[in-house]
Amino acid sequence: MQKATFPLSEGSIRHFLGDRVPPLDIRTFDLIDSTNTEAKRMVREGGPVPLLIAAAEQSSGRGRMGRSFYSPGETGAYFSILYRPSVQIDSAVTVTCAASVAVLRAIRVLTGRTCGIKWVNDLYLDGRKVCGILTEGISIGSDAYVIVGIGINLSTSFENTELASLAGSLGVGGITPAQMIAEVTAELLPLLNSPEDRSWLADYRRYSNVLGCRISFFEKGTAREGIAEMIDGDGALCVRVESGELIRLFSGEISVKMQ
Repeated sequence: MQKATFPLSEGSIRHFLGDRVPPLDIRTFDLIDSTNTEAKRMVREGGPVPLLIAAAEQSSGRGRMGRSFYSPGETGAYFSILYRPSVQIDSAVTVTCAASVAVLRAIRVLTGRTCGIKWVNDLYLDGRKVCGILTEGISIGSDAYVIVGIGINLSTSFENTELASLAGSLGVGGITPAQMIAEVTAELLPLLNSPEDRSWLADYRRYSNVLGCRISFFEKGTAREGIAEMIDGDGALCVRVESGELIRLFSGEISVKMQ
């Protein structure tokens, strides 16, 4: 298991960020339960916004649908960005899609490799999941905040774990968590700060690994199947079912059916 040689710290992240983003508070931890959970604690305590929280290791990393995210020490980039959106956000799906593109671009910049995006929040490389994203909203009085949590497997080994057949890592040496966190942040903040600009959707659609595939999903508790035809301007997945109806999915879990 390859570990980072450049310790994760506020200074190391700022070193790689340079002056590419507006002023941003940064907090780092050697070990934390979850960066998303810490972001919620911070906003409830009146902490600074926007805020980047990063950890070398998570003891209770969280994913979508109540799942855990395996976050062993110093082998991945685990971080959350807390911000106050400039416009009302009706669905987390748009933010999650934008974050997926930011991660894809950052990985491509640092490694030269291009991931596929499984709607709505996972990135895959060589058939294995290498990144998960969890977007959550929180309201304090009349103020609304959004937390974007990101976990990227840099050199994580899943040998002898229940994830061995599903998860993988980028497997590249010389890239530290601080470097990856900074690169994703530099890609993501402009997208979050300009919500009216959806030009990133072109990349989301281009690198989707579900468009044109037969998928299964649940709608109101009923299992259904259809063809994933398109991703609309809000990031919703549009699925053509057997009846001919086009269903827009804003949340939930999908499975790609083997052809």
